Amino acid sequence: MIRHNLKHILIFSLLTFGRLSFALAEEPVKVILNRYIQDEKTNRMQSLIPVYRYPKMPLEDPVNNGVKTKKDAGTFNAKLPDLKGYKDTEYAYIYYGGVLERPELKGYVLCILSSNKRQFNKPALLWIDKNYNNDLTDDGAPDTFPEKIGNMDIVFYNPKVKNATYTVNIARYPINFNPKYIGLMDDFYNANSGSKFFSGTQYSFKEQRLNTIAGEYLTSEDSFTIAFKDNNCNGLYNDPGEDVIIIGEYKTKVMSENSIAIDEKAGKTFFERNGKRYNITFIDPVGGYVLIQVDKNAKLTKALIVGKKIKKFRFYTTDVERKSVSIRKYRRKPTYIYIWRFDQVGFSEDTAALRIIARDYANKINLLTLNYGETPKEIRNFIVHNDINWQIGLSTQAINDQLYLEKFPLGVLTSKRLKVKQTRISPKEILLLLKNNQI
Repeated sequence: MIRHNLKHILIFSLLTFGRLSFALAEEPVKVILNRYIQDEKTNRMQSLIPVYRYPKMPLEDPVNNGVKTKKDAGTFNAKLPDLKGYKDTEYAYIYYGGVLERPELKGYVLCILSSNKRQFNKPALLWIDKNYNNDLTDDGAPDTFPEKIGNMDIVFYNPKVKNATYTVNIARYPINFNPKYIGLMDDFYNANSGSKFFSGTQYSFKEQRLNTIAGEYLTSEDSFTIAFKDNNCNGLYNDPGEDVIIIGEYKTKVMSENSIAIDEKAGKTFFERNGKRYNITFIDPVGGYVLIQVDKNAKLTKALIVGKKIKKFRFYTTDVERKSVSIRKYRRKPTYIYIWRFDQVGFSEDTAALRIIARDYANKINLLTLNYGETPKEIRNFIVHNDINWQIGLSTQAINDQLYLEKFPLGVLTSKRLKVKQTRISPKEILLLLKNNQI
C-alpha cells in the first residue's frame, strides 16, 4: 500500500513539475522578415560588376576578375541571341551563389549587353541567363536599363528551392563622379582582367547585394531588429557555417558588423541581450519569418559580471591631436562609463543629468562618456556649444563589444579598481544614488 501511494506521489510530482516547466517556457515570438537592410561593412563597400567588350566564342570565365594572378582562366561557350543591328555589344558576369555546383561558370550568371555607351534617353539592353544554362536565347526579351533612372533590381530564383530568391541592385556611377576614383578603378581592372578587354568603370555597374533581410521584435520587455544575412547569396537564409544573424536597435536602417553564426544543430542558435538569452527555434529557409523564444533559465555567457573587473581598454580623446587614454586611469574611485550617440532616445535628459553629476559630484565619482558614431570634429563642436564639463572620448566597436553594448545608450557603474557594480544604469539613476549618498 505504501509503495502504491509512493508511486502515485511520484507520478503526480513529475506531472506537476512538467506543467510548471511548461508554464515557465515562453511561447516563441514570430517575427516577419519583410525589409532588406544593410550592415555597416556592406554599406561602405563599392563593389563593381566589370563590363567587357564582346570578342567571340569561347568566353573567358570570371575566375580572374580583379585578381592579380598569372594563372590562366578557363573558357566556356554560350549560345547568344541574334545581335545583328545592335551596337556596343559587351558582356558581364553577375555573382549568384545558387549556381556554385554547375560544371561551367560556377557562381556566376552571364549577361550580354547592347547600347551600353550611356546615351541620353537610350536604355541599355541586358540579356541575362536567368535559367542558368548558358543559353541566352530562351530567357525571353531583354531587360532594359534606363539611363535616366540609373539602377535596377535583378532577381535570381534558386533552381533547387521553390520561392528562394536572391536580388542584386545594379547602378551606374554618375558621369561626374570622383574622376580620381574612376581612374584608379580603370587602372586596376585594366591590369587585372586576364585577356578580357575592360570597357571602363563608367560603363560598368555598381553592385549592391540585397542579401540581408530584417524584421522587428517587439514585446513589453524588449524591442530590437533581427536580420539574417545570406552570405553565400543563394536565396537561403539558414545555411549553417555560411549565413549569420545580426541584432540591432529597433527599426534601425544600418546594422552593425557583429554577427552570430547559424549553428549546424537545429535549435542551437541563440543570442544574448539585456540580460536574457534568446533561442532561435526556427528560421524559414527562404527568409519569410523566424521564431524566437526567451530562455529565462539559461546561464548568460556574454554579459558583464557584477564584482568582476572590466577588461582593460584604451580610448582616444576628441582633441585635434588625439591622445590615447587607458581606462586604468579611472580606477582610484567609482567610475560611471556611459556610451552614447546623438540620435539616441532621451539624449537631452541624459545630458542634463551628466552636467549635474560633473558639476556637483566630481569628488565622488569619475565620469567618462564615450561617443560612438559622430566624428571628433562634431564632438568638439558639441563640447564648445554646450559648455560640456566632463571627459568625452571615442568608443570603438571593440570597446562596445567588450562592454556588451546592445543598444544606445549604455551605462556601467564600477567601484574602485573598476569592478562592475551595476550595468544598464542611466545618468538619472546615478544622480539619484549620489544624492542619497549611495555611491
